[in-house]
Amino acid sequence: MDINNYQELLDKGYENIPDNVKKLSRFEIPKVQIRIEAKNTYIINFNKIINTLNRERKHFIVEFLKKVGTMGEMRGQHLFLKGVYKEQVLNRLIELYSKTYVLCKICNKPDTEIQREGKKKFLKCTACGAHEEIREK
Repeated sequence: MDINNYQELLDKGYENIPDNVKKLSRFEIPKVQIRIEAKNTYIINFNKIINTLNRERKHFIVEFLKKVGTMGEMRGQHLFLKGVYKEQVLNRLIELYSKTYVLCKICNKPDTEIQREGKKKFLKCTACGAHEEIREK
């Protein structure tokens, strides 16, 4: 194979890679900002977090509340949690959610989507093409 032909093939392959995969930026989830009122906690930057995770609001809330072990709901733009929680604990639970439902296990990119096949859920990566079953911890 001619070296020039090889370079052309590499260039052609690189052009076919989606733009979101070419980015080298690091995936960072915003740290929670909370407000505590009485014995309740409000995550006041909830919309920013959910937009970064790029997941359905309902799915995140159900899974997150299971991990927190409390009741909660959306109140305006904030996520209301029954009980008092530290930022550190909530950040760790959001990170756990992202490892399970957002980040690809192969390439570690957030360019994924949740697909359901029967009763099983799979994480499909649009960056590397991986298709892995979601194993909830």
